[in-house]
Amino acid sequence: MEFNACCELFKIIRHFFPDLIPLLRKVDDHRHQSYVTYESQVILLVRILAAVFHIGSMRKITVEFNHSNCIKNVALLVGKEDLEELPHWGTINDFLEGLDAAQLEGVIQKLVYRLVRMRSFDRSKVRGKYWQVVVDGTRLCSFRERHCPHCLRKEREDKDGNVVWAEYYHDVLEAKLVLHGRIVLSVATEFVENAGPGVPTQDCELNAFHRLAEKLKRRFPRLAVCLGMDSLYAGGPTFDLCRRHGWHFIIRFKDGSMPSVAEDFHSLKTIEPDQTFAKEESGVTKTYRYVTGISYQSHCLNLVEYTQSDRTYPFVFLTDLPVTRKNCERLVEDGRRRWKIENEGFNAQKNHGYGLKHLFSKDYGAMKNHYLLIQIGHMVAQMFANAFAIWKLCKVPDYEVFQIAKRSFKGAVLTAQDMAQLDQRRQYRFP
Repeated sequence: MEFNACCELFKIIRHFFPDLIPLLRKVDDHRHQSYVTYESQVILLVRILAAVFHIGSMRKITVEFNHSNCIKNVALLVGKEDLEELPHWGTINDFLEGLDAAQLEGVIQKLVYRLVRMRSFDRSKVRGKYWQVVVDGTRLCSFRERHCPHCLRKEREDKDGNVVWAEYYHDVLEAKLVLHGRIVLSVATEFVENAGPGVPTQDCELNAFHRLAEKLKRRFPRLAVCLGMDSLYAGGPTFDLCRRHGWHFIIRFKDGSMPSVAEDFHSLKTIEPDQTFAKEESGVTKTYRYVTGISYQSHCLNLVEYTQSDRTYPFVFLTDLPVTRKNCERLVEDGRRRWKIENEGFNAQKNHGYGLKHLFSKDYGAMKNHYLLIQIGHMVAQMFANAFAIWKLCKVPDYEVFQIAKRSFKGAVLTAQDMAQLDQRRQYRFP
């Protein structure tokens, strides 16, 4: 049976994200309706598909999708038979400039809620109970002159205190849900931004984290969460927040972040020989040391140190989860999964086809919406790239996977038989 990549992509959308098109249709349309040519779901779906197909600029969207087969396939997916052409890149940007980013954040919330309720990824939970949410920030863009009132500012001064160089930039803090294998999905976003150009104190990642945490708890009040974070967040305010929300945490620990805890850990880690063990794997010695019950303010903390004979530095993780010899190794694995937000998350979006570093629009509101639509496109793309064993068996690199899908999308129109298959029940197994 021939593998129709476009049809299989649409099956993935219908199976994992059946509410995507209805949700896009419900997004508030700020335009004057007498001037509307393209409905909101068409504009937003085209931008999402551009992310899926790794189209890295707005002008290329118009060039790549200026094809009769593309128009007909989009029409089939959105259920709009009278669609005669797809929106120009300028039309997409105009729409995104006036769209409230909270609308797309609501779409992401409902898409993730659906995935969690499916129970397809329950095996990825920490200790079979907690969904791992990793948190990290990244730079979206920077300028030599102020871009908008919300820009953050960084200065460099000479020895006399004169500003010789200034950079204006926009950062974002992201919470991603870690699912099976290489899949990390955006679950909440908080933009690090100033209220205006004259604020006495700039916004920062730590402030944004507390806003992000409140947003995450408000959207998913009953979700059992285990946060994965770097050493920036190690401290009483984070521990208090997690206790208040009923969350757990695994934090990459560095001595300088909490000196008193580090001192207790280093003095105690060699006292109990039963809390140190080593394993040999492929000629590499892996050593685990753990200390439990370290008091910090009103919190009881446990720390695990992991070293490899072929590495010069250890990994140390701090957690409020119980640590024993039996679960110590798995806790280190869960702690190291925090890197997925860098590797499968930001790195993929910046350097492997999604164009996150590209300035799709100079309007700050549109910039936010482009970012959120890339997150939705990345959700779809990850499911498509990991749901079929054929890509791994044939050793097809990820970028080529989406080029194959794009060629299929442009090469032929889905038949009535293809469309009839989209809503059939199916099962996907992630290798």
